[in-house]
Amino acid sequence: MLFEFKNVGKTYGIQKIFHDVKFKLDRGTFSIVTGPSGAGKTTFFKMLCGIERPNEGEVHFLGKKLIEHSPTHLKNIGLIFQSPKGLPDMSVAENIGLPLAIDRMSKSERDGKVARWLDILGLRSKANALYRELSGGEIQKAEFARALIRKPRLILADEPTAHLDSVQADLLLDVLWEHYKDGATVFISTHHPPRFEHPEIHRYHVSNMTIRRIGASVDLSQAANLGGLPLFDPAQLQDQNSEETL
Repeated sequence: MLFEFKNVGKTYGIQKIFHDVKFKLDRGTFSIVTGPSGAGKTTFFKMLCGIERPNEGEVHFLGKKLIEHSPTHLKNIGLIFQSPKGLPDMSVAENIGLPLAIDRMSKSERDGKVARWLDILGLRSKANALYRELSGGEIQKAEFARALIRKPRLILADEPTAHLDSVQADLLLDVLWEHYKDGATVFISTHHPPRFEHPEIHRYHVSNMTIRRIGASVDLSQAANLGGLPLFDPAQLQDQNSEETL
């Protein structure tokens, strides 16, 4: 068991967001949570990673209370939030490589990993641009790259495709799927249900102050690939001279 919510309640002032939530997330799963804007998806994610604490109940991580873990546990989690966390006056490449700089990885090795992600996400031409000069979609891809550059075993992504068109969104979902197939646990939120279906995907819905497991909500006949992901080849957006793929 990776996460367990035990009778969790969360309020902001007099506004109750969650009440008596019981939830379990197993390791090695790919999960999608949907729900209308304002239902509490972002709050739920913040409680998963310990940024927000419940007013009632307990959140357990790897068998013990989340609050008993050292803050260094966040190093093993790839966090992608709706609001940008990059440093506006640093370059795109510097922002993406920041976690590796914190880890004191050598510059040559760090530069190689950053270059790979720039290629995967089609950001090579923006490598030296300041973060504040990027468009909303470019920022979202850079946030994505920085969150995954350590190859975390747990990925929590809150609306990771909100500012992207369908092609770019498929690219990011493909990358997340590849990490899942390589053993990572992936949990993402969206208010736009994905257009793909796969029997391994766990689906949840946030509404009425709780989160519940739901069945498939996508018509299989509308899926672009009935055999499962990926729907999009990341190589289509890579520079033609790049030989690396995720």
